[in-house]
Amino acid sequence: MKMQMHTDGTRGELGRRLLPICVHRSSSVAIILFVLSISFASSAVAAIWNLTDAQFNSRSVEVGSIDASGIHIAENSSATVLPWDDVLELSQNAVAPSAPTGRLSLVFRRGDTLSGEPILLGSDTLHWQNARLGEINFPIDSLLAIIRSGSSVADLDQNRPDDIVRLANGDTTHGIITQIAPGGVTIQAADGTPTLPWDSITAVLFSTAPANPNAPRGRMFRVQFTGDESLTVQSVALVGDKLTISMDDKNSRQIDAATVAGIEQINGPIEWLTARTPAENIYKPFFSENFPTRFDRTVADDKPIREKYPAFHHGIGCHSYSKLVYDLDGKWAGFRTQFAIDSDSPLADVTVRIYLDDKVAFQRVNVKAGRIYPLVLLPLAGAKTLSLEVDYGENYATEDRFVWLDPALIRTLRQPTTQP
Repeated sequence: MKMQMHTDGTRGELGRRLLPICVHRSSSVAIILFVLSISFASSAVAAIWNLTDAQFNSRSVEVGSIDASGIHIAENSSATVLPWDDVLELSQNAVAPSAPTGRLSLVFRRGDTLSGEPILLGSDTLHWQNARLGEINFPIDSLLAIIRSGSSVADLDQNRPDDIVRLANGDTTHGIITQIAPGGVTIQAADGTPTLPWDSITAVLFSTAPANPNAPRGRMFRVQFTGDESLTVQSVALVGDKLTISMDDKNSRQIDAATVAGIEQINGPIEWLTARTPAENIYKPFFSENFPTRFDRTVADDKPIREKYPAFHHGIGCHSYSKLVYDLDGKWAGFRTQFAIDSDSPLADVTVRIYLDDKVAFQRVNVKAGRIYPLVLLPLAGAKTLSLEVDYGENYATEDRFVWLDPALIRTLRQPTTQP
């Protein structure tokens, strides 16, 4: 008994000695786990994005969330909200999804592209299946074309009085598209109503929709995905690692924010000219060259502006002689742009003019290859029209490929703090 009591007492003493150590170690483990949980929670909630503000200045920020009030960021050890009136774009290095992108690409009149497969055309609405967004519907008037993945169409921006289906063998069918389905496209043509299978089609080009002067021009957002896909939506919201995009009040999707390459605000502090339809689009080749104006692409090699000029967001590719005329609505204080010769040839030479109500507000002669020209910032002063002209210079029209870079209307006329 004494031995047992001694043993128990020893155990009790040892327990008393070991208890603080165990408690200390447990506390340490708890503290470590708590700190790690905070770290993991922070990394899950906040992510590093590149922010471009309304003055075209860029910096890295830690984004906690996004909502209707703006971008919630952690800056200088405090949380702040950057309102949408001060934001142009957020971008990041996105993670490509493992899901297949689809054999076809849906091209929108706004310039967006979404891969996938058609489901059904009904009541002037195309039902589309996308690997990232699932089944999603779009008015047919909002669409420009359906193109086989890997193909390109040089005349996407041209007006068309009817629908066109182009086949891989070079044939073309004009008419009215009556059905789009997984099996193919049915088009009402002069000689019948054939259904053409997708395997034989390279492009479906929709007729030009009539302009709608009452179309909404409020704030919207272009969400750029990996794989050169994008979609313009009415609102975006970021909570944790999920981005919710809303096409309208009844149509929204939640996606992994890590697969989003960028969020660009449309009709916020600026409006890109590429989002507007020019009142006049004039092109007069000097000889037999054929370089009609391209929006957000270059005219010669058909490259996306952001691919060839990564420091810029948008652009207009053209060739001498060209003139674009835009109607203004009095809502904008100024116009800004840069420009360059989109050619390496020393023979390229153009004269650049910007008109406000048919009066020259800016002119630059002997524009040459090899540089991006400085920012042009013009007050609109109540002008009714804005015109961009690329005229012949020396050497006739030799290699006169040209690009307007980041042409935009701006709400507040302020000199940028840094040169874009």
